[in-house]
Amino acid sequence: MQQLRGFLRFLSDNLGWLIGSLLLAFAVWYAALSARDPIEQRRLVGQVPIELIYDEGLIVANRPLSAAQVTVRGLQSVFETLETRQVKVIADLSGLAPRDEPYSVELRGLLAPEVRGAAVIAVQPSRINVQLARRAEQLKRISVRFEQEPPIGYTVTAQPAQGEVLAVGAAERVAQIAEVQAKVTVQNQRGTFTVTLPLSAVDAQGRPIADVTLTPAEVAVTVEVQQRSDVTELAVEPRLKGDLPNGYIRVNQTWSPRRVFVRGTQRAIEAMNGVIFTEPIDLSGRTETFTQLVRLSVPEGVTLLEPRDIAVTIEIEAVQGSREFTGIPVQVQGIDTADFAVTVQPERVNVIVRGAQVALEKLTSDDIRIFVSLSGLSAGVHQVTLQASVTREGFSSENVVIPNNVAEVSITARNPTPTFTPTP
Repeated sequence: MQQLRGFLRFLSDNLGWLIGSLLLAFAVWYAALSARDPIEQRRLVGQVPIELIYDEGLIVANRPLSAAQVTVRGLQSVFETLETRQVKVIADLSGLAPRDEPYSVELRGLLAPEVRGAAVIAVQPSRINVQLARRAEQLKRISVRFEQEPPIGYTVTAQPAQGEVLAVGAAERVAQIAEVQAKVTVQNQRGTFTVTLPLSAVDAQGRPIADVTLTPAEVAVTVEVQQRSDVTELAVEPRLKGDLPNGYIRVNQTWSPRRVFVRGTQRAIEAMNGVIFTEPIDLSGRTETFTQLVRLSVPEGVTLLEPRDIAVTIEIEAVQGSREFTGIPVQVQGIDTADFAVTVQPERVNVIVRGAQVALEKLTSDDIRIFVSLSGLSAGVHQVTLQASVTREGFSSENVVIPNNVAEVSITARNPTPTFTPTP
């Protein structure tokens, strides 16, 4: 008993030293550890998906933020192996009832259990707004809608591979769905074809309803575009009369539309042999390309399904030709002939002019000018390129070809400056 009292007295007298020694040992251990593996704080690269937790039978009715930025504090070694999949961001709405106004929910960041020596210290943003509603699902009818009217003279039918689709979402929005549409285009389509189309939910006014999930999200639709049995498709053919003036040719003709639909007696339609002509288009006196609206010549017993004029464009060009002119004098320009005597060899040249044949027939040698430009040249002998111009409308220098287009020009001063010779 005496020994126990002595030990307790010793422990009491030395407790402060004992605690101080333990604290000192821990500080030494921590300092050594920190030196090898210091603590860091980092914002993770990329964003972490936000996981929403809410009661069964509810659904998120708005579109809250789906990812957040996370800041982690921990040992340096942790960051060497830390992956985004080991980080969670949770918005917990457990126990909250559906309502029209969204809840402001705090975001909480967590690390996976295997990640030791680190913790999430910040999530940005720290809160998000989430609206809860009662979840509903319902089968809705699929309707195929055409994005344009069927072609004239054709009927179009469409059959989806399935008649209904499952709509899932907030009960209020699911109830607003009047139909689920698949929109198809039949432009330039003939015969039967199958196409896969996306589905969209709309209300009674045809307005899209958002935040509703459709399963499946698309459907295969078989479309049949067939010609109506009571109409016949005919090719349009322009009818021309008259002749173009001499020197002009018709190089092309286009028209639109190129096909039309008619209804009538079988005998009258068979007599047309698959072609319907326009009223005559007169080419007499035409010298330029023109476009003309003309009616179709519809025989008795036949009716156009859609009466319309035909736009016909006739492209007309002048016949191109060439003509040679001989002995055209070479003129001088760009130098004062009062101060300089100029001789040109050759003095006359032959040229070839190309252009519209009808214009060439009216062209004379007086309309053509061949010249040499001597601007900036001094006395002496020079090789100068011949140039051309045409005064008649419809021609330019580009229409003129000079087979030998280099002339030798000799320039002599008429009053040369006397040379001063000093007396010896």
